[in-house]
Amino acid sequence: VRSTLKLHRFNNHTNIRHIIVTIAAGVPSETVRKFIDNAAPVIRLMPNTPAAVGKGTALITYGDDICPEDAEEFLSILKESGTFEYVKESDFDITSSISGCSPAYAYMFIEAMADGAVSVGVPRDKAIRLAAGAVAGACEMILKTGKHPEQLKDEVCSPGGSTIAGVEALEKNGFRYAAAQSIIKSTEKNCSLGK
Repeated sequence: VRSTLKLHRFNNHTNIRHIIVTIAAGVPSETVRKFIDNAAPVIRLMPNTPAAVGKGTALITYGDDICPEDAEEFLSILKESGTFEYVKESDFDITSSISGCSPAYAYMFIEAMADGAVSVGVPRDKAIRLAAGAVAGACEMILKTGKHPEQLKDEVCSPGGSTIAGVEALEKNGFRYAAAQSIIKSTEKNCSLGK
């Protein structure tokens, strides 16, 4: 509950309406309301670090005590940070692991690819730039084309080519399992935090 801030909404420039906005992982709105003796309505927000460069994907949830105008005003304040996805509170903790935690896993993947490139002779700074650019471009392909990631992967893999050799290496070393487990374990932790 420490990671909580207030949104002030001015009605007729005389009354101040307080709304509590919390980014505390795993802490349900009901717990926050009890903590503040139901003094204000609560918005739960789960941002991610790409918000710092306007590319965040944040989750938001709120109850019936938040009017549409308040929600709209709140989102307008943060619009420069990226996009927002509304989810039911019952799905908030299981969904926040994919949006809130996964940038760390993406950074690790980029770093690992850069390590591989360095090992074959690519300078570190260039390897990081190329890996990050390729991942950013791949993300845009998914978002803008609407194609399934598997289809896009197959479009890159020429028969007997270098990409499929790399895919085989990832599969052999448990890449998919490790990636899935990262989300499952993060979700389990999220769900345990509020207990």
